[in-house]
Amino acid sequence: MPVTHEPVQWEEPSDFQMRLWEERHLEEEAPGKKTSKWETAHVTISRQFGARGFAIGQLLAQKLGWELYGSNIIEHIAKKAKLREKVISEFDERKHSSKLTQLLFSPGSYSSDKYYRHLVQVILSISRKGKAVIIGRGANFVTDKANGLHVRVIGNLHERARRYAEKEGISFKEALKKVEAVDRQRAEFVRTYYHADISDPQNYDLVINVEYLNNEQITDIIIAALEVRLGEPRPKD
Repeated sequence: MPVTHEPVQWEEPSDFQMRLWEERHLEEEAPGKKTSKWETAHVTISRQFGARGFAIGQLLAQKLGWELYGSNIIEHIAKKAKLREKVISEFDERKHSSKLTQLLFSPGSYSSDKYYRHLVQVILSISRKGKAVIIGRGANFVTDKANGLHVRVIGNLHERARRYAEKEGISFKEALKKVEAVDRQRAEFVRTYYHADISDPQNYDLVINVEYLNNEQITDIIIAALEVRLGEPRPKD
């Protein structure tokens, strides 16, 4: 069943969204407070499977003192949709199977369009609050370009498979199959929901090959690029 895309319907804000907005307004209204662009900035990280994207995002968030959003986005969507996280996770960064469609696409059930609308709302709330590192979920396609930096990390296919095989204690052949499968799922997710090519470098501000740099070096590059994007040096702690 082809996926149709309705214009995003802005529903009543979730408790999660309201909390973010209230916190932001309190910060903005603080007397004598000069707001830096860094206060409302964000970074999105798209990643090939096995390219250390989560670890890089985690280190970046630690260095900046920001929040990291990855799989926990599913928790926020589930709360908004009032559904179990297991149901929402079936849509997360993958195109639903025909079996799943049969289970879910009945009157009153959750749908991919509802997932897409909830996903966009949550990502926008996170990015507008600022000080956020958002992993995957096509966040670069919906967030503000002026106040965010959009990064993609890539790596050699065989090296990514080798690292995954070592980590999981499986054969290289099994690991290669897994890496290729997840890459396809993520590409299909972006193609389905955003009508875009996940591998097109024009969709990102910065594309980094992780095979030649360690995580520390990569995060330093991202921070330097963010300083250029925001036109301000990173605030001192």
